[in-house]
Amino acid sequence: MIILGWVAVVILAASTVVIVWLLHRTFQYVYVKVSPERIDDNNSVVSNFVELLDEASSSMILYDDGDDTDGAVYNDSRVIDAVRRKLRSNPDFELPCLFNCNDDVKFRKEFANEPQVDIRTRCYMGRERKVHYKIIDGGTKAYISRHELGSNHRRSKIVDCSNVSKRLRSRVGADVLRKHTEDFATAFSAAKGRD
Repeated sequence: MIILGWVAVVILAASTVVIVWLLHRTFQYVYVKVSPERIDDNNSVVSNFVELLDEASSSMILYDDGDDTDGAVYNDSRVIDAVRRKLRSNPDFELPCLFNCNDDVKFRKEFANEPQVDIRTRCYMGRERKVHYKIIDGGTKAYISRHELGSNHRRSKIVDCSNVSKRLRSRVGADVLRKHTEDFATAFSAAKGRD
């Protein structure tokens, strides 16, 4: 009888610990902030790019059109200067880039031989993708936009997981942004580098 009592106490204690741990882990999703959708022009896209890059500590994945249109983000000196500053200040920083277009934008020219920047062109498999994203540090924060090729206006939102517990941030960020990170991983590995 005493042994059964101790077994019941141990099972109850272990169950309580597991339940508290699961609740804590699940509760972290409450700390994810998603901004209301808004309309951005090229100037605000550049500002968001620079702010996100400044916040990044180890990496930023970038998926966009990369087209050479009037006012193109990847011809903007503020974007190029911000990337230069980040690469100089953090020699371990990684910036894998996936573009829909193989246009000769200044960004490509500037970073074509930069080992920290890997620029590839997406191989199309069906319809053109209209959802684009920039994700820092494995899912800590993301800028997600939707727009037609060549459009100067984008519907966008910010997904911010930076308030999630540091121990669980990468797991929560990876879960919340899974659709985009998996799309990037698949398309980036199949993409071709600049000819």
